[in-house]
Amino acid sequence: MWQAFAPSPLNRRWRPESSGVRRPGPTRGPGRSPFSSRPCRPVGAPSLARSGSSLLPIASQGQRYNKEALWKVLAGRHDLDKPQEPEEQLVKVSRLVSHHGYDTKTKESDVALLKLEHPLVFNEFVRPIDVWMGPLLDLTKCTITGWGSTRENGPRVNRLQEVNVTILPSNTCNEYYNGRIRPSMFCAGKEEGGVDACQGDSGGPLSCFTGTRHELAGLVSWGVGCGRAKKPGVYTKVQEHMRWISEVMNDNILLEDDLTEEAEDKCGKQRHLNCDRTLGPAGISVSQGGRIQVDNVTESCPFSWPWMVSLQSNKKHYCSGALIHHRWVVTAKHCSISAKQDVAVLGLHDLNQKSSQTILVDDVISPMHDANFPPQSDLSLLRLSVPARLGPKVSPICVPEEDEELDDSWTCFTAGWGKTKATENINPSKLHQAKLTLVNETTCVEKWGDFVNNAHICSHPAGSASCTGDSGAPLFCQKRDTYFLFGVVSWGSWWCNEDKPAIFTRVPEYKSWIGVETDDQ
Repeated sequence: MWQAFAPSPLNRRWRPESSGVRRPGPTRGPGRSPFSSRPCRPVGAPSLARSGSSLLPIASQGQRYNKEALWKVLAGRHDLDKPQEPEEQLVKVSRLVSHHGYDTKTKESDVALLKLEHPLVFNEFVRPIDVWMGPLLDLTKCTITGWGSTRENGPRVNRLQEVNVTILPSNTCNEYYNGRIRPSMFCAGKEEGGVDACQGDSGGPLSCFTGTRHELAGLVSWGVGCGRAKKPGVYTKVQEHMRWISEVMNDNILLEDDLTEEAEDKCGKQRHLNCDRTLGPAGISVSQGGRIQVDNVTESCPFSWPWMVSLQSNKKHYCSGALIHHRWVVTAKHCSISAKQDVAVLGLHDLNQKSSQTILVDDVISPMHDANFPPQSDLSLLRLSVPARLGPKVSPICVPEEDEELDDSWTCFTAGWGKTKATENINPSKLHQAKLTLVNETTCVEKWGDFVNNAHICSHPAGSASCTGDSGAPLFCQKRDTYFLFGVVSWGSWWCNEDKPAIFTRVPEYKSWIGVETDDQ
């Protein structure tokens, strides 16, 4: 996980305190600006207000305090005077990268990136902010937030502050600053002064409201004094540095085009990669030593199944799920997910690597069913505490209609991170996949009797959790260029018995229920 900031030596925030000057006010309690965070730094280093999962400091701070071991990021904090707040998260910094083009004289390219040692958990108090990629028009109303001074040369404050500013025309700003405003900068404030950033606010976010959400437009960079007339604050224009940010983050940042709600309508699209790991249908064989093994299970191409979700407790994977909506995940009820404790990890290929999105499970909802084993409604909906950020590595899978039937025109797969003795040849930390052969209901009933009904789908035994080790993993099937979620791994034989089909909960059976539960979310 990366965080970006603007590290200039002059920390600035609100305007000087004087008669007739409107003072900024504190934000309205914890969670008001969940994209603000505060890197903790060595004594004498400037404090930083941060934005989102990408922490954008300014470059001069990154160059001046360039040892990662000196930095930590504190997110979810509102009042710095309190010893600790229940919502806060403190994370070490594993890497600090200042922009190579930063000019100490002109303050051009005043931006840097911090890579966090492990991902923040997104919830109502901590969440990322999108980058403003449209035109930054003159007179746009925006907001700056931070813990800096509320008057020039005054003390810093303990509670997070916010104030509204106006984007000023570049030609006007250049008149104020004798032509020092470059295309990668912009000014915000008021001609008469009175609202501004001040000491202690360098690198903090300037966010603008689109009508539906705030987006990051600028980073507090430099200026003259605080809130002086005709000396507005100068900000690093984030969108001008997106190519550099993407290169540093290995394309792990999602741009506006990837984050629009239109992505919700493009469900079930596999990410096309220069990678071919197609195998025949999964099967079960017995080695000469008598060991059962699952054949034709292979590592997936990284991020090729963008709806895959790792469900984790105490940073340990224990079940899989499938993203069906930016706020909802489908998994098996028997996974017993704990709301407010367990997390959904998205955009993940290798469990040993960090994901860009780790989101707290806010609620768990299951349909009513009887208590007979095996469960007849082994299905749960997980509501995420904040919406997933959709993009190339994270996107939902389609849910088929209730009457949709599987026939020979469909090709079906399952994927997950599970491991059993039957899959010892597979690296368990990396997402693996198997092509599955479906078993018709008549044959399945012959093997399992009345335990099987129309709320189930049966496949070759290789698809069971006892073979591949991943409860809740999706059964997804392809027709033409779109994938649909038909099932979640539910149960099967205890010992990967090749005579007992794997059983999946049939997701289309619950399409109406899913629609009711996720409506208006």
